[in-house]
Amino acid sequence: MSRPFTLIVCRAGCDGPAGASVMEPLRDAVRTTFHGILVATACHHDVLRCDAFGPYGSGARGLFAVAQPCTTDRRPCGLPTRLGPITGPDDAAAVAAWLRAGLPDDGTLPKRLRAAPPPRAVARLN
Repeated sequence: MSRPFTLIVCRAGCDGPAGASVMEPLRDAVRTTFHGILVATACHHDVLRCDAFGPYGSGARGLFAVAQPCTTDRRPCGLPTRLGPITGPDDAAAVAAWLRAGLPDDGTLPKRLRAAPPPRAVARLN
């Protein structure tokens, strides 16, 4: 069951050598999902704090992203999920499957791929 979402992906170049192998499964998930949108942006350090992550402070390199559930007319609904580091094809496949399943909060997205616990307040991203 798909659910509308916006996937905001940081393309600042900090994702290391796995960047291309990670982006293609994410692009494919967005292309094959009704009402999925992919936005590639510059650094969102203020939202992702990617230099502090990895399992919460290791500074692991990889692609970082934010998945924002939204309505079909692109209005945010629900809390965004910060993702990363997505370090290779297996991580990208897990995130892609989670996106296609409608961003469920049922444990199907491995905890290691959640960049941080949900914030108390984050500005809506779309």
